[in-house]
Amino acid sequence: MSKRIYLDYAATSPLRAEVRKAMLPWLESGNPSSLHVDGRRAKGAIDQARERLSAALGCEFGECLFTSGATESANAAIVGAALANEDLSRRRVLISAAEHHCVLHTQSILERLGYQVKLLPVGGDTRPDFEKVAAELTADVLLIAVMHANNETGAITDVAAIADKAHEVGVLVFSDAVQTFTKIPNLVKNLKADLIALSAHKIGGPQGAGALYVKAGTKLKPFVGGGGQERELRGGTENVAAIVGFAAAVNLPMSDVMTKTARDNLQKRLVAGGAVATLPPGTPTLNTHCHVRFPGVDSESMLIRLDRAGVSASAGAACSSGSLEASHVLLAAGFSESEAKEGLRFTLGHGIGPSDAILAADRIIQTAQAILGTEKPRFAR
Repeated sequence: MSKRIYLDYAATSPLRAEVRKAMLPWLESGNPSSLHVDGRRAKGAIDQARERLSAALGCEFGECLFTSGATESANAAIVGAALANEDLSRRRVLISAAEHHCVLHTQSILERLGYQVKLLPVGGDTRPDFEKVAAELTADVLLIAVMHANNETGAITDVAAIADKAHEVGVLVFSDAVQTFTKIPNLVKNLKADLIALSAHKIGGPQGAGALYVKAGTKLKPFVGGGGQERELRGGTENVAAIVGFAAAVNLPMSDVMTKTARDNLQKRLVAGGAVATLPPGTPTLNTHCHVRFPGVDSESMLIRLDRAGVSASAGAACSSGSLEASHVLLAAGFSESEAKEGLRFTLGHGIGPSDAILAADRIIQTAQAILGTEKPRFAR
């Protein structure tokens, strides 16, 4: 069987061997809330993990809370801020229209709590326009949610500039930094956000572990009650093994140069083979993301055939991969419904080299040509 190539790191990255090794001793740990030696050992492991994560973020030890993943972190931040808000004059929440569904779907909860939610438009680069955002940042806004890098396209937004403007009028800033954590250093300093969501399984850690940065002084109320864990902001016994694995993944090396070279090789070859790059030239983009369309080729048909051809990829967020709907990100960016259904996301990470990218590109092009009925002689393997 020919080599299988995994290009869906934005959905989940393969568990790194070093992480698995670090987790094994903690799969049968004591309860971190227990006073006996087994519980104290587990609590110590969590404390060490928090130290490592807060150091990587550039924040204080107590500003880092562990969760079950980025979805919980986003909900804890946005809904938690809304529950804690006692200022009746701040009843609006702003959310970028290209956010991940875990952020967008807080709208119905916020509205039930009496908030008005406005979805901020994005441009053709899938990023919110700063001037339009600034115009909405008024004294009646509680919070604005804007992701650091789009999970589908990889386009990077200048969150710090938005945060500076928001803080002038006392608006809280939440940022989904799931795609940028460990790729861009010192996120707390660089983003200037009050609340930042992170996920372990995007960086070679385990699924089921995440974190929320909460700037000191930011008021939140928990919506998961329990035993008072995580500074009484997140009830439930901590998943010690997953937390240890998350911390182990934080400082693992990843060749950014190799990844960028591989991504560039992939994108150039795909465009030469008939693909159209989704983002306008010059858009700041993560080195791990390649987002393209083959005009006339539906992404669902493409992904099914690519799977058979030995290439794992996606059209967008994994939690909506079973949906036949067009990408909400591309629709928000002004693409037609048919164009939005053509979007393909190829994301790279540790272990994917330039030669893998070229091999994958050849298979992708061949697959698109077969669907279009313009298949040419197969590329050399």
